[in-house]
Amino acid sequence: MEVLLLDVIQEGEGEAVPPCMRLAVRAYPSDARGFVSLTPECDTIEGFEQAVAELKRSMDSMVESARDTFQQYGARLKGEKGITDFHSAEEIWQSLEACASLEEMQEVFNTLGLRKRQEVADFILTQLNIFKGAASTFSQHYNEEEYLLE
Repeated sequence: MEVLLLDVIQEGEGEAVPPCMRLAVRAYPSDARGFVSLTPECDTIEGFEQAVAELKRSMDSMVESARDTFQQYGARLKGEKGITDFHSAEEIWQSLEACASLEEMQEVFNTLGLRKRQEVADFILTQLNIFKGAASTFSQHYNEEEYLLE
């Protein structure tokens, strides 16, 4: 169970409504003293270092997601057009499909937040025919480990 999470309280819909989020720790299960473990119990320094490193990676990912959300909100306030994490996977696919080149597709896709890139890739790779057209280009250049188009 993930103890630490990015809690998006408000998506920031509408021009005057900013997104609102927080970093939260689930209050259960707690131990007899009321503590919530952020790492598993470790009996070696190596194990503890590894657990803390994973916690740091998780927090860095949450900061990236929050940054992307706030940047996209700012872009909407400025009236900038384009695809953001607020679009559905299908809407993003339509924009990717309309791209004139692989470079343009990379620019549109790789600027999305990590979770949205995963969602869009899942949509493309499971719902579309990846053997022809833009879906084929996407599938050939998609890096599953980095969640980026290369």
